[in-house]
Amino acid sequence: MVLAHIMSDHDTNLYGTIHGGVMMKLIDDAAAAAAGRHAGGPAVTASVDRMTFLAPVRAGDLLSVEAGLERARRTSMTVGVRVTAERWNDSGPVTEVATAFLTFVAIDADGGPRPVPALVTALPGLS
Repeated sequence: MVLAHIMSDHDTNLYGTIHGGVMMKLIDDAAAAAAGRHAGGPAVTASVDRMTFLAPVRAGDLLSVEAGLERARRTSMTVGVRVTAERWNDSGPVTEVATAFLTFVAIDADGGPRPVPALVTALPGLS
């Protein structure tokens, strides 16, 4: 799952960089989409296991938030997220600005946990 967003002045904090909470929301959105797609329905954030901010982001940066499943258990999923930034109008360097790991739980119509499919990974060289 990839979510991309151009950051604006509206997203900045008092230091002129993008507010960490804005980036956290984008991370949660992308991770939730990845978890929900794998689960085949709603999945809610159970925990933010780790979030690391590596470099500042500024207005005019295009953020790309890449989320993918790392592990699936009976009703929960661990999602890894990588965030990169580049200028929206330039083909210059891409910088990794954040990483995160979140845990999601798949829920049924009553809000209770429900089983998720196993995570199947292909071995290199096998088709």
